[in-house]
Amino acid sequence: MASEFDSPTQDLSSNGRVVSLLRPHSSRLVAVLGMLVLLVVADLAPPFAIKVLIDDVFVDSERAQGFGGRGKLLAVLLAGLFISYVTRNTLFYLSRMRALRISEDVCFTLRKRLFDHLQQLSLRYYRAHQPGQVGARVMDDTYKIQSFIQDKFPLLMLSMLKFQILLVVIFLMNPRLAMAAIIILPLQFVTYRFFRAPIRKSHSEAQENLSLAYGNLVEKFLGMEVVKGFNAEARESETFNRAIDASRKSQIKSQRYHFVQKITADLLVGLGTIMLIAYGAFEVINGNMKGGDFMMFFGYVMMLYPAVLEIISGVGHSSKAIASVNRVFEMLEEPVRDERLLVPAEDLAAIHGGEIKIEGVSFAYEDAPEVLHNIHLQINPGERIAITGPSGSGKSTLVKLLPKFITPTSGSLSIGGVDLANIPPRLVRQEMAIAFQEVFLFNASIYENIRYAREDATLDEVREACRLTGADQIISRLPEGYDTNLADFGAELSRGEKQRITLARALLKDTPILILDEATASIDRGSSRAVMDSVFQRMQGRTVLMVTHETHLLDMVDRVICVRDGRISFEGTPEAYARYEPAAFLSSPISKEDRLVEPTMKVNRPIHGAVHLDEGTKSELAEPSPDQET
Repeated sequence: MASEFDSPTQDLSSNGRVVSLLRPHSSRLVAVLGMLVLLVVADLAPPFAIKVLIDDVFVDSERAQGFGGRGKLLAVLLAGLFISYVTRNTLFYLSRMRALRISEDVCFTLRKRLFDHLQQLSLRYYRAHQPGQVGARVMDDTYKIQSFIQDKFPLLMLSMLKFQILLVVIFLMNPRLAMAAIIILPLQFVTYRFFRAPIRKSHSEAQENLSLAYGNLVEKFLGMEVVKGFNAEARESETFNRAIDASRKSQIKSQRYHFVQKITADLLVGLGTIMLIAYGAFEVINGNMKGGDFMMFFGYVMMLYPAVLEIISGVGHSSKAIASVNRVFEMLEEPVRDERLLVPAEDLAAIHGGEIKIEGVSFAYEDAPEVLHNIHLQINPGERIAITGPSGSGKSTLVKLLPKFITPTSGSLSIGGVDLANIPPRLVRQEMAIAFQEVFLFNASIYENIRYAREDATLDEVREACRLTGADQIISRLPEGYDTNLADFGAELSRGEKQRITLARALLKDTPILILDEATASIDRGSSRAVMDSVFQRMQGRTVLMVTHETHLLDMVDRVICVRDGRISFEGTPEAYARYEPAAFLSSPISKEDRLVEPTMKVNRPIHGAVHLDEGTKSELAEPSPDQET
């Protein structure tokens, strides 16, 4: 049965991945293997005891006389059996505990490595993968690897060692009978080869479908307000049912292959047992073998066949574990941003509050039209900039370029004359604090949520940041104040209250550049102006970029940038923007006189304080409409 899983190259790569996981624990694995060898030797005692019982205890023999009689031989035999059972169980306990510790260490290291790696991946990766899918690989796949190392791997090793040792023993006892006993083993190998590929493929499909179902579950729980708001519970139940049904069918398919393989292997064992009894009875009847010798031989073969079945089953489980290993390594091999770039000290100093330049920048998401087109923008240190424009025009995308959440498809960005392409994102983000439009609070205390921006912040510093945004008054009314634990990502707070807290978190970071993406959109008009006044006072002499639809805040900035259809259609003072877009200022605090200030026209590359207009805008301003005159 052909399959992508049949590739020898892929098997080699998969085995290499497993070896890489176990290599740090090689000394402990050797100790486990040593104990398993001793365990196999101890397992040889019962069949040998049966042989002695039949040939030397049930009938008088020279061996019995050598021990002083059959009674004494029986006593020695029973004592030996007792010692063998104590030894077996001691070795079993020690080997399994050692394997348990190895599996826990492997799982711990792998999960830590995965989590650290995932934090280094770009946001593009998370846009392409559901959180639930990623979580399933981190927890579920690593658990399957852990379970295999802990439970199946020791049994597999024990069975393989037992198979090899027993094979040598039975051939030493009676080569002809041994050949009759193992004649079915090649068929067992053929059975394993036939079922290996479909088992591995179906298990991989089952795991992938399970991850999709888990991702669907997490996504819907996070968006439960939307689900309930549109009365879509029945629709989402149907979607989830389809997801788990696909997982169910894949699991059934995987287990069906596994069961058929076991049944086939067991039928072959039955055939081998029948052949062994027939040939062994013939040997005993013809005097070529003692009855006790045959019973010992039969006992070893009865240990050999289950060992073969255990090997086949263990290899089947190893195929499932390898599928999980491959899924985990797919994430580990996902390329990360290069954080090891050597950045000269002078470059780090230059980007600290330096001039921001965006030169000829365009951006498009994968397989989508361009969102930004040839953007040119210069922002001086300490300047307060408002970025406004219609929804979907590219405002948020523009500010996401600066902290390197996304990478421009063309053009360049620089701070202090240093190209951001040469600076690791981590160092760029050290220079910026960001308050997002989509507020996110962790399931932790309010104090921990705000201090997330700066771990060394004191309670007084946290309070001061909250005082500036008005969050302090809200928090003080809560029963436990700053120690109040937020459940369900702060569901007990209104959106405006959460925005005040996240804005306080951004201020606490105390950076040269502050980016506000609709950070006060859910705060009432009068309060948002008071909050921004406090923010601008706190950020005096530092750069602030404010994405906003709130025109009543525009007179608080030095310059307004209007983005339309991914292009800068206007750049100038708030007063000039009032003339450019008068309808937006009908209820604005900017005075009528300010609105009538004539904007300065500029067609060339924009500079601070100038207006950059497209052709349509210039024609509109050349002939004011009746509304504009009013």
